[in-house]
Amino acid sequence: MPFSGKVWEGVLPGVLRELYVGRKTGVLAFSRTDERRNVHFRGGHVIHADTSVREDRLGEVMVRNGLLSADDLKKARGFVLRDNRRLGEVLIDLGLLDQRGLEAALKVHVSAVVAAVFAWPDGDYEFTEAPEQEGGDQGEAALLASTGDLILQATRAVKDPDVIRYNLGDIDRVLGLSSDPLLRFQNIALTPADGYVLSRIDGSLSAREVMSLIPLEPEDVQRSLFGLLAAGMVEYQDARRPAPEVATGGRKKAGPAPPPLQVGRPATPAGGDQPLDLSNDGVLPLILDDPLPVVSPEPPPPRPAPPPPAPPPPSAAAAAPPPAAPPAAARPAAPASPADARRNEIVEAFLGLKTRTHYEMLGLQRDANDSQIKEAYFRMAKRFHPDVHHDAALSDLRDKLEAVFIRLGEAYEVLRNSLLRASYERQLGPVQGPATQTAPTGDDPAHLARMAEESILRASKSVAEEKYWEAIQLLETSIPRVDGRMKQVGRVLLARAYAKNPNWVKPAEELLQQVIHEDPRNVSAYFELAQIYRAGGLRSRTAAMLNKVLDLEPEHPEARNQLAAIDQDTPPPPPTSEPGLLKKLLRRKS
Repeated sequence: MPFSGKVWEGVLPGVLRELYVGRKTGVLAFSRTDERRNVHFRGGHVIHADTSVREDRLGEVMVRNGLLSADDLKKARGFVLRDNRRLGEVLIDLGLLDQRGLEAALKVHVSAVVAAVFAWPDGDYEFTEAPEQEGGDQGEAALLASTGDLILQATRAVKDPDVIRYNLGDIDRVLGLSSDPLLRFQNIALTPADGYVLSRIDGSLSAREVMSLIPLEPEDVQRSLFGLLAAGMVEYQDARRPAPEVATGGRKKAGPAPPPLQVGRPATPAGGDQPLDLSNDGVLPLILDDPLPVVSPEPPPPRPAPPPPAPPPPSAAAAAPPPAAPPAAARPAAPASPADARRNEIVEAFLGLKTRTHYEMLGLQRDANDSQIKEAYFRMAKRFHPDVHHDAALSDLRDKLEAVFIRLGEAYEVLRNSLLRASYERQLGPVQGPATQTAPTGDDPAHLARMAEESILRASKSVAEEKYWEAIQLLETSIPRVDGRMKQVGRVLLARAYAKNPNWVKPAEELLQQVIHEDPRNVSAYFELAQIYRAGGLRSRTAAMLNKVLDLEPEHPEARNQLAAIDQDTPPPPPTSEPGLLKKLLRRKS
């Protein structure tokens, strides 16, 4: 459902935050007279931007920022117009940019488009949701752009101090770090002033007290605090502290009153002037333009050890048993890079989504208390925050990160609620003692295989209900954990789900051919191949697959009907006035 409003000063930070927190996909359109600018979102993340203003288009912005020469832009634009292709694709094909350079250019372009809107004295905005695939190929290259950074840019562009004070609201409320991991662990570049303000927020001081502790210009402190609130990194608590009294000549008088709120602009639904009933424990990781020491309210929890890197493929030289590993203290550092270790950690977590219990997802025992559950959740949410994919080395894991982050939230919501936790405990069954424990653990292969089979059965239901993405998520994590007939059933289902996306038809075909190679009598695989060829208009291949189905299962009704339809649609041979070869030969003999 679209939502819209006026581009008043101070409005955009709240709009951007609403799209980010709501994981929205679509287009945020800004318009003023004949000028139009669009920012495209996918899952709450900015993917690219476009504009009707020629001097602010991607090519011109790149030239203006020294990322491309004017001659190269002219050359590339000729191919764009001739082949009807995107500028980024052409620049890569011409060798003028690599993928990393294109990502950087798109980030600069998004920032330029949004910054121009921030400077508008008036205008309109409207957000229209779109299907998840809205971003297209260009969106995949722009994942380095952080929505949190754009929100901070929006707040820094606000020049009217009254607007800032209005958005701060009641500054006698207590400030704390955000209790929403999506907001709390954002990958945002903070200024030294932002970091200084953030270091003084510990859940015990009001906004007024925080501002009084910081030896910077009051307007700079207020702007930083406004940015941190708008980005969601900090939030107001329910508690309210009265204004402090200041000693003056042996007497005490009340501290300064809140600044006047003289703003002649409508408040927006996304404004940050209402108190929130949220907690504030934990520590926020910072990425500062000029790092300052940060005083944390509590020491950060230890990071879980990354999983070991995958073993190398076997070779002839590896036939002999490897030598014993040296003690941990004497063992040299692993050659794998930190990025490789993070990739392994993310993939491992993703593969365990459907087989691990809520306790296993959070790394907890069944007897964990509320504080341990909360601490574990924030520790894991920090590790698997969706903003991790802004790292170029991890950008292809965006969907897996999102899935893990959502699953962690589901586990936390169940375990923090006593009623939901009790119901979940009943599903898991009683906890066995160490001496008599017979229930399978999360790492037991037989238990994992049974869980995977159940996931494949659920995926079958999802395919029948046309929930193909849901089925793909279930099947990709479950198929590696099963063998035999169930593995082939899962592969056929996965191929059917893949084939619903035109871009994944080839992987679907290859998967089915692999099934047939291993199981030449798999009727379902032949039939699904027939559906792929039929959708592609390949009549002879479709007929060949359907005939194979009928050879193995003569009473297969759908195969019979489809083959009959192909026969009926087969055009007759073209008419010819020449007699047939046999008639010619007979005529000559006579």
